[in-house]
Amino acid sequence: MNQRFGVDKGRMLPHQRAFWELPNFVKLLIGGYGSGKTHIGALRSIWNSYINAPIPHLYVSPTYKQARKTVIVSLAGLLDRARIRYEYNKTNHEFLIPGWAGTIWVASGDDPDSLKGPNLATAGADEPFIMDGDILNVILSRLRHPDATFREFFLTGTPEQLNWGYELAKNVDGRYDLGTVVARTADNTHLPAQFISMLEKAFDENQRAAYMNGQFVNLTAGRVYKYFDSKGCLVVRPKLEGYHYQAGIDFNVDNLTAEIFSVFPDGSVHFFDEIHLTNSTTYELADLLYERYPGMTVFPDPAGRARKSSSDSTDFNILKGKGFRVEARPAHPPVRGRVNAVNKLLREGKLTVGNCPHLIKDFELVSWKGGDIDKSNEGLTHASDAAGYAIEKLFPVRMPTREYRQPTSWRV
Repeated sequence: MNQRFGVDKGRMLPHQRAFWELPNFVKLLIGGYGSGKTHIGALRSIWNSYINAPIPHLYVSPTYKQARKTVIVSLAGLLDRARIRYEYNKTNHEFLIPGWAGTIWVASGDDPDSLKGPNLATAGADEPFIMDGDILNVILSRLRHPDATFREFFLTGTPEQLNWGYELAKNVDGRYDLGTVVARTADNTHLPAQFISMLEKAFDENQRAAYMNGQFVNLTAGRVYKYFDSKGCLVVRPKLEGYHYQAGIDFNVDNLTAEIFSVFPDGSVHFFDEIHLTNSTTYELADLLYERYPGMTVFPDPAGRARKSSSDSTDFNILKGKGFRVEARPAHPPVRGRVNAVNKLLREGKLTVGNCPHLIKDFELVSWKGGDIDKSNEGLTHASDAAGYAIEKLFPVRMPTREYRQPTSWRV
């Protein structure tokens, strides 16, 4: 190794330094959004590529798409700011650092079997708790390179549910040589105050415990729309003239659904009508919507951009052909994001429902199952999905897409 450098631990946040100095083989940093987890994980990955060179370091992200927005950006940013020369091979997803013959392999955790391969000395996982639990044993089985001077597996993530990550953190039977550090979002002193305030307003008490304080909380049990209260949310409001009518739409041959609503000046949303069709087509739905609410804006299932419920046109084109303005995400928003947006309005008392029996039934009965929405009842979820497409598009819960940059911790 020709190039030499050091890491200035004095510039780390206290929880980052505590994580860095853990003596254990398995190191776990559980933290809220924006707490600096990916930053310290990327720094540790570069360090590991140095101390065991030329043995590669494996760095796993939930998907390659997410890696491009998080770990790859963080690795490149640290190397650039430290003026360390490197090459990034997009085809092989690997960083090559000629100064010390270092290699960092970026991998996707969406297929644990794809992580099997040559022996390694060190590995890290970013946001592991949204990955399959099999990644833990698959990666641990690879950390047995005979020439390694140092071995470790580190994990940095936000607790998303009571899954295998919770079992690992508790380590009840002492199976692993494990060290754990917990960090809060507020512990990152580099974050702007408005960022923390935004999260506090967006989340309920349990979500703040998980997403801001790094605590494992069961967020996927019981009712999905737990803030819907028939006493407070069921309101009879007349169709007021002058308020633009809009609709969320869920496409199905059976259970083809449109939920019609208005947004009032105070930012509240009222669903006052719905169309629910069986054994039908988007043509029929478009005709009925046109009879009642011509020229309205619709927020359909993004899959309607390509999928057809008719033989000669896409669902979006059918709606546009009747003069409706179509607003939709390029792809499906995450289910959790859609649910969070609806629950936020319900929690704030800004979502009410009138003569929409299917939507009321969904809000009262749709539940979680195995960490996802239970779809076993074919008569449920369509109305709430339709409403959710509109609410998420109009009132998204803004989530951080990357870690905030903190001062570089390199001394070259």
